[in-house]
Amino acid sequence: MTRLELNLIGVPEVVLDGQPVVFARRGSIALLAYLALSQRAYPRDTLAALLARDGSEDQARKYLSNVLVDLRQHLGGYVRATRQTVAFDRTLPSRVDVDEFRAQLQIALGQESTSGLEKAVRLYRGEFLSGLTLADAPDFDAWLFAQREELRGQYMQALRAEVDASLRRGAWSSGITPARRLIAEEPWLEDVHRQLMLMLAHSGQRQAAIAQYHTCRRVLREELGVEPMPETTALFKRMRAAISPPPHNLPTPSSLMVGRHEQMRLLFGLLTDPDCQLITLTGMGGSGKTRLSLEVARAFASPTTAPPEQPFADGIVFVALAESPTCGTDNAGHTVLATCATALDVPSDGSLAELRERLTLYLKDRAVLLVLDNFEHLRSGAGEVYQLLGQAPHLKVLATCRAPLHLEGERVLHVDGLGLPTGPADVECAEASALFLLEARRVQVGFSLPDSQRPYLVKMCRQLGGFPLALILAARWAPVLPCSEMVRELADGLDVLSTPEADLPERHRSVPAILDSALAQLSTEERALAEALADEPREANRLPNAARRPSEMLPGLRRLSEQALVTIDGTCGTARLHPLLSRYVRGGTRGRRGPTRLRSGSPE
Repeated sequence: MTRLELNLIGVPEVVLDGQPVVFARRGSIALLAYLALSQRAYPRDTLAALLARDGSEDQARKYLSNVLVDLRQHLGGYVRATRQTVAFDRTLPSRVDVDEFRAQLQIALGQESTSGLEKAVRLYRGEFLSGLTLADAPDFDAWLFAQREELRGQYMQALRAEVDASLRRGAWSSGITPARRLIAEEPWLEDVHRQLMLMLAHSGQRQAAIAQYHTCRRVLREELGVEPMPETTALFKRMRAAISPPPHNLPTPSSLMVGRHEQMRLLFGLLTDPDCQLITLTGMGGSGKTRLSLEVARAFASPTTAPPEQPFADGIVFVALAESPTCGTDNAGHTVLATCATALDVPSDGSLAELRERLTLYLKDRAVLLVLDNFEHLRSGAGEVYQLLGQAPHLKVLATCRAPLHLEGERVLHVDGLGLPTGPADVECAEASALFLLEARRVQVGFSLPDSQRPYLVKMCRQLGGFPLALILAARWAPVLPCSEMVRELADGLDVLSTPEADLPERHRSVPAILDSALAQLSTEERALAEALADEPREANRLPNAARRPSEMLPGLRRLSEQALVTIDGTCGTARLHPLLSRYVRGGTRGRRGPTRLRSGSPE
């Protein structure tokens, strides 16, 4: 069957049954395009004026007649002409690339289809009817100009949609080509330069991203006589800073960190979120808050793991608040600011107001990450940190504390036990048992766990709830105490989880001491609730002293939950005391208990 193809985008091509068609007159392709896109019949006089308006009417009609003869000779019945009208016959098999381009673009935009957008973009081979001009035909020129602008605008729309879709999906490499095409069409599109910089940097081409900034700056100067916008320059500075590590005082880790991959992912996202300035890691002492905070901070300080945009170009500073003198409530704010000032190498003397002003002046224009470790004994000074954040828009704080700081905008991430092994075959891979083995092999090089001890290691990890410090202290007994014996020791109490060795901070040398400290922070009512939860049997459906309404216990449960002492399952309506604290409170003599129902009611 005869089929006609009209490729009008770019240099025009007419193909009939697979063979290119060459017309004798330029007006032939012009009229064919006009009729094919208009999809209607036109009076002969109208078409004559369109093609040769500046000549006489007789000359115009004669020119139209010659064009029609040329078209009929090559295309036969595709162009239908009567004495009064001329039209393109759409009933015959044909393909017009302009129609296909517009239809494909509409479908792709409606479905946000990246593949559809790519297909539409491929159909745009260049300017509509590229290279075609007609002398003395201003009406045709006006129509041609309008078509070119409309199609070019649709092409630009497709490219922008493709770039935006690539950015939303994080498909950095796929958006680079359409971004470059956009800039080739309109080099002064500064927002597209920024998008291209982002995609280049995220796809590993950091030097190319920096070079793109210089290209953008040059084009804006030459084309518009302006400098890049502040956000473009700020992006450039962050990318440049990502190539070389920012200054930092982070301590060198003494061993590998085990697990915490999901928490690392979450923290990385929060620290690169411009709307997040304060993150607090909470949990009991020994849960690994400090280690996790240092690990994510080191990821930003290393050129191999830093993000494409360095959010902390002016430095990453670790502030050890545990080494600050313990102060009363009235002096906590001063102590926090003075300790931060010392770490930042800012003078730390003077009154609270002077310290506040000095630190604000230093930090207000700097992009800095402050890692404030062990905030618990200075929590009443947290308001000073909040004021600093309000005055320094590029400052971020990553704090570790046993409980949230309760500041506006604070994001809280609870840190607790590591992932438990599912069975003996899983002990090398599961986070909790892998940490035990890593520490055991540090204490005794070449340590090997006998197959007969694997089930006991699984049980021990569950006894300890995957708690990192407890696993480390238990592993120090590995050379002399098999896992089976450790399980029996733990059944009698937690005193075995202690060490006099000075390689651990004094506060981390005894799990019972940590649990005593956690209990000491509780009110009498909260401690009683914790003890009741520890004593509640698995099959109970109501909290102890069920005559009390559960709502009256919620404040205490919330405080226990904030300190990671209680895990609340809102779906099942249960509260479970931390396994170590539960075992400690019960003296390790009553066996393992199940969750306690939060709502009252009859047993299920």
